[in-house]
Amino acid sequence: MTSTALLTAHRSLLAPSRALLARRPRRSLSTLAAAALATTLTAGASAAPVWTGDFETGNLNQWNTTLNGEHISVVTSPVLQGTRAGRVQLTNDARWSNGIKRVELNHKPAAGRTAEGAQTYFAWSFYLPEALAADPPTQIGYWESENSYSQMMSFEVVGQHISFATRKPDNKVHWEADGAVTPGVWHRIALHIRWSTNPNQGSVDVWFDGKQVVTGGKAQTLADNNAHFTQIGLLRNPSEFTDSPVIVLDDAVEGDTLEDVRPALPSSGEGGAGGAGGSGGAGGAGGEGGADGSGGSGSTGAAGGGATGGSDGAGGDVAPGPSASSSSSAASGAGSTGAGTGGTDEVEMAEGDDGGCSCRAAGSPAAPAPMALAGLGLIAALASARRRGRR
Repeated sequence: MTSTALLTAHRSLLAPSRALLARRPRRSLSTLAAAALATTLTAGASAAPVWTGDFETGNLNQWNTTLNGEHISVVTSPVLQGTRAGRVQLTNDARWSNGIKRVELNHKPAAGRTAEGAQTYFAWSFYLPEALAADPPTQIGYWESENSYSQMMSFEVVGQHISFATRKPDNKVHWEADGAVTPGVWHRIALHIRWSTNPNQGSVDVWFDGKQVVTGGKAQTLADNNAHFTQIGLLRNPSEFTDSPVIVLDDAVEGDTLEDVRPALPSSGEGGAGGAGGSGGAGGAGGEGGADGSGGSGSTGAAGGGATGGSDGAGGDVAPGPSASSSSSAASGAGSTGAGTGGTDEVEMAEGDDGGCSCRAAGSPAAPAPMALAGLGLIAALASARRRGRR
């Protein structure tokens, strides 16, 4: 068949479609176009956290407050994603009013997000240039009640051993793993918390380096009717020490779904504090996810479990409370966690400023999704076909 014959046959097949389009009311075509656009926009939408603490602002303003924030700096290496991360260094003079030693970042979810029956997804990544000391233990992250300052759950590291425990109605270790916290590589922790003062209703799911290690762990997750907040960094019980342990933090997120908080590590990340490291994948519990660069500053860290809470800046006055290790129910030091004054847009600085919330929605507008562009193309094609059908 010649090309002319093919073209003629093709046009004859299109003729019925053109006739149908010509007979359709204008409203029908408009409705179809709008539906097509809505479908493509919905399909092109991606998960987005409700809050992000990734240090890409160059300061600590994404966090509600800091505790001994002069020991926290924004660095450009090592990083897991983007170009910046937060470096936390615990020193002997980082003493809280109740005697515990701590350097931490505080995030308080928006009002109602930790109320009875609510659910929270939260995740963050951490990197230890060197293994923490085997004795005493270190708390690297936990959730706690505001005003009453009762710790409800925590992650504790002893050397390369990590454990997760809830505090009420009794102290219970839900998961622990030897050799899981490998120094010189990135690790990621994700949680799904069902908030309740009833231990039969409250529960926690935990992921470590992308692998679920706790499923529906029952616990009283709300201490009382107060809002609850999280703090990540380094904390140890009152003691004197000469070393200065370091932890680097990146990509902290709060969301409404597991997809929002990305429980697995990205396929690669930057390694030690001295430069780029090798690539790595998301591991299981005890696996080596993320980058595996070596090096980095900081000494082998001593550790410590303990009570939590409070702020050191514009957050408010401090009301100290007793400290406690992970082997007992923890009532903690206190202090308001209100937003602070913010910081400067510098890197490699010692940040003592307390910042307010910086949500992902406040960033630059996103580029149009490919499927959204496809939807616009579909509308244009339908309109063109309709015009041709009128001729």
